Amino acid sequence: MSNTTRFSVSLNNDKGAALRALVESGVYPSLSSAFDSAVDHLLELERQRKAWWEEIARRCDEAEAHPERLLSLEEFVRGLEEQIEQDEAGMPA
Repeated sequence: MSNTTRFSVSLNNDKGAALRALVESGVYPSLSSAFDSAVDHLLELERQRKAWWEEIARRCDEAEAHPERLLSLEEFVRGLEEQIEQDEAGMPA
């Protein structure tokens, strides 16, 4: 176990009971495995969040470099209304 780190973790009673139930029902083989899975999930969420912000920054840079490509407010609203109408009609966007 040289590649592990020990933590002392406190959970509220409901979350602790839910975690123990997951282990006892066989969803996870151990509490450590359940925490590993939770950390993997959190790391993936953080990766997605970082990628989202990087994409926002890229789009802002692109918009600043090419203001002629920006939609007017009227064009944007019209496109948004069309999407809403399609969604309400059950049509794919």
